[in-house]
Amino acid sequence: MQRKEYSIRNFDAANSYSKILSIRILPDGLCFVVSDPKDNKLLYMTKIIDSNRHGIDIFADECKSNNVLAAEYLKTHIVYETQQFTLFPTPLLEDVEEKKIADPNFGNVDGATVLTDTLPTNEISVVYTVPQRHEETIRRNKPNATIHSQMMPLLFNAMFNSKKWKGSYLHLNIRTSSVDVIYIEGGKLKLANIFQYQTADEFLFFVLGLMDNYHIDQYDVKCVVSGEVDENSAVVDHLAKYIAKIEFSATPKGIVEKSAFSSIKNKHQFLTIYQLPICV
Repeated sequence: MQRKEYSIRNFDAANSYSKILSIRILPDGLCFVVSDPKDNKLLYMTKIIDSNRHGIDIFADECKSNNVLAAEYLKTHIVYETQQFTLFPTPLLEDVEEKKIADPNFGNVDGATVLTDTLPTNEISVVYTVPQRHEETIRRNKPNATIHSQMMPLLFNAMFNSKKWKGSYLHLNIRTSSVDVIYIEGGKLKLANIFQYQTADEFLFFVLGLMDNYHIDQYDVKCVVSGEVDENSAVVDHLAKYIAKIEFSATPKGIVEKSAFSSIKNKHQFLTIYQLPICV
């Protein structure tokens, strides 16, 4: 198990009532951040990776043993890394039962809870699933928390940053065996989906196929990468051979990082959890 902890002046959980707690639950880990809503200053962060356990089980244990995670906060937001989501026009949600949206897209969702995120623009909603056991574990330990899929902060970030780019905009949020894909053209969202892969070659084959299907020019597209990769990762190395403009996602505008966080490498892996308090 890998554990990394960052704190400004040894953050005291006794002062948590005026702070915001943001939690990210991964298939193989957990990350949580404490920030000050007055200025979006980061105060504390812990990341735990354990390939032998699901993040929901790490979360349950840490809620019992970690005084920072166990404390009460002004607000608690949770990003759950789901493998099942679809986009749906927000105005039509009132007339359709969420399960009727989920079943055709994901198959039988018995044993799962169907949840919805609505983007601040109120035009698009993300309908997604969380295993019922996982949702119950979250509610039992953090009953007042709001739960969101990873696509909520990713879409918010991509839609905002793509406005600065006139050409094609491709955001890849990469994990060990899956990738969230957002494609925007001319300020309009064209694709938001998740795909599985096993090898770097399979990953590249998928991305090149997507670019071919959508007629994306490899010299014109801006490709932004976030997630559990770095510049030495095989998937990034493969991408760089075919896409001219690749960059790692930056810390979202408005987030204040002090010296304790300046040494963190690969900050793009924290994009969803950094972005969350700003977009909800």
